[in-house]
Amino acid sequence: MPHLEENLRYAITQEQRCLQPDELAALFPILRHPSLDGCRLDDARRRGSSVRYGLVCANPQVASGTARLDGAGERIAGILEIKMGGKNMTFSQRVEAVRQGDCLPHQRR
Repeated sequence: MPHLEENLRYAITQEQRCLQPDELAALFPILRHPSLDGCRLDDARRRGSSVRYGLVCANPQVASGTARLDGAGERIAGILEIKMGGKNMTFSQRVEAVRQGDCLPHQRR
């Protein structure tokens, strides 16, 4: 996205969260951004150790896109590719996760 400062284009963040297997799409923090309000990953299609999703927005003119999560043992890697609707703006977000163990009772939602 051309209007971002260079240091934001490749920002790296780290966090530790407790996720259930059906919450893997929550790995992409950009989906919590207000500009993507009403958008979610849906229509999961599994193929081997990969899962593909389509980006579904309440207003289809907001954005479109796809996500892919690949698992290998205790590691998960994913990429979300988004095209903002009505604009010539595309971006992607890459994530990597390593399973640390079972969620503790106080971490469950």
